[in-house]
Amino acid sequence: MSQLFDDLRILDFTTGMLGMAGMVMADNGAEVVKVESPKGDPWRSQPAFLQWNRAKKSVVVDLKTTAGRSRARELALHADVIIESFRPGLAHSFGIGYDDLAHEHPALIYCSITGFGKHGPLAGHKGYEGIVSAVTGRMLEFVGEIPRPGPVFAAMPLGSFAASQLGLLGIVAALYVRRRSGQGQLVETSLLQGLGCYDMFNWVSSQLTGRFPESFPVRPSSSRPARSVAFLVAPTSDGVWLQFANRRTRLFRSFTKALDVETVFEQAGVMSGLVVNEAPEELWEQLLVAIRSKSLAEWTDIFARYPDVSVEAFRTIEQGIDHPQTTHSGHVAEISDPISGPSLQLGPMVSFARTPSIVGRSPAPALGEHNNEALRQRRLQPATAAAYASALPPHALHGVTVIEAAGNYAAPIGASLLADLGARVIKIEPLEGDASRTNGAITLATQGKESLALDLKTDIGRQVLHDLVSRADIFVHNFRPGVPDRLGFTYERLCKFNPRIVYLYASGYGSTGPAALRPGYALTFGAICGSALYQAGAGMPPTADADMNLDRIKEISLRLAKANDGAPDVSSGLVDGVAMMMGLYGRERWGEGQYIETTMLCSTAYSASIDFIRFPDKSAVAVPDEALLGISALYRLYEAQDGWIFLACLTDAEWTGLLIGVDHEQLASDARFATARSRAEFDEDLGALLVSLFRLRVADEWESDLTRLGVACVAADRWRSHEFFNRHPQIDANEFAAEVEHDDFGMYRRYAPQVHLSKTPGLARPASRLGQHTRQLLEELGHSASRVDELRSLGIVGSPD
Repeated sequence: MSQLFDDLRILDFTTGMLGMAGMVMADNGAEVVKVESPKGDPWRSQPAFLQWNRAKKSVVVDLKTTAGRSRARELALHADVIIESFRPGLAHSFGIGYDDLAHEHPALIYCSITGFGKHGPLAGHKGYEGIVSAVTGRMLEFVGEIPRPGPVFAAMPLGSFAASQLGLLGIVAALYVRRRSGQGQLVETSLLQGLGCYDMFNWVSSQLTGRFPESFPVRPSSSRPARSVAFLVAPTSDGVWLQFANRRTRLFRSFTKALDVETVFEQAGVMSGLVVNEAPEELWEQLLVAIRSKSLAEWTDIFARYPDVSVEAFRTIEQGIDHPQTTHSGHVAEISDPISGPSLQLGPMVSFARTPSIVGRSPAPALGEHNNEALRQRRLQPATAAAYASALPPHALHGVTVIEAAGNYAAPIGASLLADLGARVIKIEPLEGDASRTNGAITLATQGKESLALDLKTDIGRQVLHDLVSRADIFVHNFRPGVPDRLGFTYERLCKFNPRIVYLYASGYGSTGPAALRPGYALTFGAICGSALYQAGAGMPPTADADMNLDRIKEISLRLAKANDGAPDVSSGLVDGVAMMMGLYGRERWGEGQYIETTMLCSTAYSASIDFIRFPDKSAVAVPDEALLGISALYRLYEAQDGWIFLACLTDAEWTGLLIGVDHEQLASDARFATARSRAEFDEDLGALLVSLFRLRVADEWESDLTRLGVACVAADRWRSHEFFNRHPQIDANEFAAEVEHDDFGMYRRYAPQVHLSKTPGLARPASRLGQHTRQLLEELGHSASRVDELRSLGIVGSPD
């Protein structure tokens, strides 16, 4: 076997972070042709451009001209996959929409990534990350991070990252279908749907409070308990801030022993094996003082003796490159660029044992570097339609079985993505249920699956697992090293039962290395990879020599705790879903399964790829200001007469529209603001002037008038995430929600599959009750009803009946 995509040509019309979909395909052998306007990708001036576009070819096409549109169409008709991020209708106006090409090129896979979807009142809005975040309530999730009114700038571009991964997931699923049917199809997703992945709980709780015994109240980020003993944020005596994540009882007990404050364990409160989040202030203060009593070096020595303590120091995004586990696991690769010189960039997103990724075959291209070469090398489409023509399946992964022996959120989210594509996902749970069930039981981590409650510590339990794997296509787990050996599901063991199994170890830190045995959680990876500090804004954390009394420590602790929002769970789940889909595609191509490994460390670094790169004389990436309003005067929050707006005005054309919209003589005539360069130089002055101007009118007027003039501006405090999901017409206009029925509480509304395939659509199913399918699954394996009853009485399996 060679590389997964080495026989494919990809045409990439995306810009910015959405280019990661093509980047991953290039890392896995595809020929990726980046189609750029004569001015180039607007992100070319940013450091991350070098990694988002490594190993691609650059072709300049002016889509405003007849000749340019003709050239783009010619390229499109000789591609296997097209990825574009145009606003709805724009690709069709250029003659390169899916419907313009599909009749002549029926094997084409065409991925369209929009801001808000192609229908509804927001479809025409520009899909800037900040605009989508503001409209959908993401910026209200951080209220309380700083002591000021109004929404808080959501710094990490998670909508773009998620959309790139959802697009990639859909593309590979469509390629899988094409190898079986010969037919291509349209793949669609959006930044709105990407951000929907990160709404893990509120869409559930907003509907189910009072209807279900395991439901919980709506808790937007602004009301999440930040004064936590389990998720403590505290500084050492030498000013290094630490993030702890010890909510499991066993981990928290180890934590209190390491701190020599074991009496805290009894005070913290334990519920269902978890440490209760909210803590009395005096208990919280006691732990802050304890951590402050020793230096980082001293704590490092102590925690080395307590491997069950989950803790990491806060780093900037770039500093994440230096973590010992990052380098050990190959998550950093050196690539030489003719202009920037040697650079350290993200390593492979997924580790494949038989079809390894190759990072750094060539650097990112110069603008138009391959204009002539790309035309010379165009080729005809492989004759898949004639060779493999067959009926399309009802869903992309119809007939595929996934066995999930994973807990919490990250890996289970990945399996849920495959369930939404039509796979049968069998979730193996302990008899007491997976930890994710403590948060409402029907989150993204549990939906669409069959539940088998099984004790894998017993011989019979392990035999049941082996019998299931022998009939399955994919197996995924996320246990720490050593556990699979004890429970009998190492790759080597399962291969004996099923040599074609696609086996994913969705790890925290990795299978080997200095941190491999440490527990890893979303918050610790948010600390390592810098997403938490980036969200915390400029000046965070204070310098090591800053004067800090206990009140100041408490203030910063709360701010960092709010900033570290748990997003790495979802980011990792998205990557896990892509990894399994890529493994399945490889098996379809070559007939062999393989061992695959992902890490939450690497997946979180990918989500933070805007600055996870290092090279000489690298320019600084813009950091949110101390007030967490935004990153510049033209990309930030402003207070209007009756609320808040978010402005994204990044091009000269948008600046012209803004001048018309605000109708202010000084702004139009001031030489300081005449050019993009001078506006950047006098950014603070420009921001001060706009602050006074935007207060003169109400938010809806600003949104309406500036949008009409081509300037991206939206009200930023109208909807919380769960309100947007439940009530905004954009959701229903695009069928981004689905009604499903649960056995315990009836009908409820969930996110629909967040990537849509036109010919093999997804399948929205409800979550299952704990052990709901135990009896059915065991009977499928040949166990009689009486035998199931016996196993249940012995405490080997569990079921609600």
